Amino acid sequence: MKRVCKGSPPETLIEFIMGYPDATWEQMCDENTHAANDCRVNAVHDQCGLCAYCERKISSDDPLHRRIEHFHPKSDKAGSHNWGLDWVNMLAVCDGGSRRSPKEGTYYPLPGNLSCDEHKNHMINKKKLHSDCEGYVLNPLDVPPFPNLFTLDMSTGYLKPDEDACAAVEVRENAYNTTAELVSNTIDILNLNCDRLAEKRRRLIWNINRNIKTLRDYKVPPSEMHGKLVDRYFKSKWPEFFTTIRCCLGSAAEEFLLYTNYVG
Repeated sequence: MKRVCKGSPPETLIEFIMGYPDATWEQMCDENTHAANDCRVNAVHDQCGLCAYCERKISSDDPLHRRIEHFHPKSDKAGSHNWGLDWVNMLAVCDGGSRRSPKEGTYYPLPGNLSCDEHKNHMINKKKLHSDCEGYVLNPLDVPPFPNLFTLDMSTGYLKPDEDACAAVEVRENAYNTTAELVSNTIDILNLNCDRLAEKRRRLIWNINRNIKTLRDYKVPPSEMHGKLVDRYFKSKWPEFFTTIRCCLGSAAEEFLLYTNYVG
């Protein structure tokens, strides 16, 4: 999970709220598809095409694959705030493994390979998590650009909290005793280490290691290797599985992100 920075809300959303301030997200999807679609497009753009949780590329224009997740439940009617139409409350997410090819279904059975909001909702439906899970799941808007709160097991492709980095950071909404606990439980609740995602990370790690070997074969000095890999993997803003690449490239990645004034 990487930091998400929200841009300006779509004009069509602002106009819809002015006319129908009490409408639900579902009503807007039915009555003003342009506004709903603009929310999806703008959210994906803000996130540089990555799912807010697992960092996979959101490549499809199909609303079933390019979806809006309301971090705070849009069904919350306890106060006067309309969470369903709150732009800051909207995150672009992938399908969470819920729409798979037959081959994927064979290798990655459900519900064990649901992820992101799909797995969070699965836990809510099973009464293992309250629907208002703020403080129990790290909000991508609250992820600091530095330090990197995550580390990576290179053999399994599993994400883990970086204990030292987490100890240096206080998160605004945290129901646990430490930031490391929040990060660890976020990984579990969103199922970011499911077989489907871990396998894709392992393939990326293998690809990075293969490129390191190629550079070594070409007698590139070790001090220059990671710099060249940073140029390759971060040439687009931002690559799929950003955090995996960041962990693999270590200090070279951190230096590059600092130099380019990375904020999210």
